[in-house]
Amino acid sequence: EIYTLSLHDALPILVDDIQGKAVENSLHNHGFDAVREVCVGKFVRLAISASDEEDAEKKTTEIVEALLVNDLIESYSFTLESRQ
Repeated sequence: EIYTLSLHDALPILVDDIQGKAVENSLHNHGFDAVREVCVGKFVRLAISASDEEDAEKKTTEIVEALLVNDLIESYSFTLESRQ
């Protein structure tokens, strides 16, 4: 069975997010002064082969924590959808 993994990853507000600061400054320069604390994260979508949903979750967690996020400073969440 094939599952689609959608991963959302972000730095916590407490971590200095250089990209987030650049976006915040640009928004302020365009007159959007109400914007505060921009955090730029990433979105990853991939397909994964697994025997069932539990297997897909296990494989996903292994992949995400091994290669896609730095779990010491980033938070993440993911969803899985069966493509049957």
